[in-house]
Amino acid sequence: MIGETEKQYLLHLAEATALLAGHHLKQRRNDWQGIEKAAHHDIKIHGDRMAEKIIKDQLYTQSNIRIFSEESGYNGDNEEKSELHWVIDPLDGSLNYHQNIPFYCVSIALYEGKNPILGVIYDFNRSELFTGLVGVGSWLNHDSVKPSQVNEISAAVLGTGFPVNTDFSNQSLLRFIEQIQRFRKVRLLGSAALSLCYVACGRLDAYQEENIMFWDVAAGCALVQSAGGKVHIKSNDNMSDPVTVIAHNGQLPFLKVFNE
Repeated sequence: MIGETEKQYLLHLAEATALLAGHHLKQRRNDWQGIEKAAHHDIKIHGDRMAEKIIKDQLYTQSNIRIFSEESGYNGDNEEKSELHWVIDPLDGSLNYHQNIPFYCVSIALYEGKNPILGVIYDFNRSELFTGLVGVGSWLNHDSVKPSQVNEISAAVLGTGFPVNTDFSNQSLLRFIEQIQRFRKVRLLGSAALSLCYVACGRLDAYQEENIMFWDVAAGCALVQSAGGKVHIKSNDNMSDPVTVIAHNGQLPFLKVFNE
């Protein structure tokens, strides 16, 4: 367990790191948007790797806590804090970044085992810094935020998406349609991290995605939980395997719907 003073320090560290990486991603987009690797529904761009280096250098040198990252898995180890680990997605929404669709962000979370401690997500296009400390609260540019009060699925707006691991079979797509048609509106925005931020601050009422990678949602789930929403993550013990995430404002009978 870590104390409240250390949590505050680590939250400030994550904020400063996200701001630094976001600044470089914004200023160097013309140089960093090039594709380094493409495979089926996924791409890796120069910005993914460069932002990861900035974030890892900052976090590990100033906290000595191991890091789990999209680009390189686990780095570092510390026996004293073996359960603590940063979970980072240096650039969530890489395709949007490559295509100049202004919906992407830097995502940093801190977990103790499977339990979230804090989340920081920086939308550097809008200069929106989302932060959350579980058990304390969530903030947008340091102003407190809360989820919506919508309590009926028919009135709710759902955020979702088709991640890299999506099964596009007819059966899978039909089940997806059956799920989303219960909602008032559905939005596929291209960044799971920012979609979860929008649940935390009430812009969306709910978010659900299957077969998505944990690093895409780790910080956003921490933010929703910090804000007072509800989060359910279905996963196994391997953090490199896809997960299913359900998050909502805490007012919807949402978990029941997707567990039917």
